[in-house]
Amino acid sequence: MVAHGAMATAGKVENELQHYVPLGSIVMCVDPYANKIEGELVAMDEPTGMIIIKSVSNDQKEDLTVLNRELLTEFEVKKYAPNNTRGAFMPEKIVSESAVRKAISEKEEAINRVGPKDVSLAGRELFKVINKTYTNLEWRGNVIQGLDGDFIVHPPYKSNDVKGNTEDAVARIKKVVDKFHQDFVKKHGAQSDS
Repeated sequence: MVAHGAMATAGKVENELQHYVPLGSIVMCVDPYANKIEGELVAMDEPTGMIIIKSVSNDQKEDLTVLNRELLTEFEVKKYAPNNTRGAFMPEKIVSESAVRKAISEKEEAINRVGPKDVSLAGRELFKVINKTYTNLEWRGNVIQGLDGDFIVHPPYKSNDVKGNTEDAVARIKKVVDKFHQDFVKKHGAQSDS
C-alpha cells in the first residue's frame, strides 16, 4: 500500500485502489486530460473499476465525479477515513442513488459530446456551437446529427454538407455553420478550417 500522503502514478494507481482505501477517505487524482479532482471517495465498484468522488465546487455545490480508475494518471490518498470498512458508506455522508445515477448520466453525455478522435478541430468546435442552440444532438460516427431527424452535417462540416428533412431546420443550421466558419477562420486561420 502507498503510505499516507504518498502519490501513486499510472501503473501504481491500480495497486493503490486494490489495497484498502476506505470509502470516505479524502483523495486526489488526475484524469487522462490532466484535470485534478480532489474530494471524498464515496463509491468504488471493483468489477468495473469505477470510482465516484464527491467534491465541493467554489459556489458550495456538491459535485459527483465518476472516473475509471484504469485511466487515472495519478492517485493520492490525502486523508484516510477512520473506522470504516471496505464497501460501506460513512453513515454521515450517504449519497443518494439518484445523485449517483445523475453523475453517471452526465459523464456519459460528456463523453458522447467529445466526438470521435478522427474528427477535425473544426468539426468538434462546430458541434459545440450547434449544441448551444440545439441540445438534442449527437455524433453518429463522424456525422453531427440532430436527434429529431431534422438535419445532419457531414464532414468537412460546411454549409453545403448540411442535409435534412425540414427546410427550416436545414436553413437555420446552414446559417450557424456559415457564421461558425467565419469566426473559426478569424480565430484559427484558414489552414485549421478543414
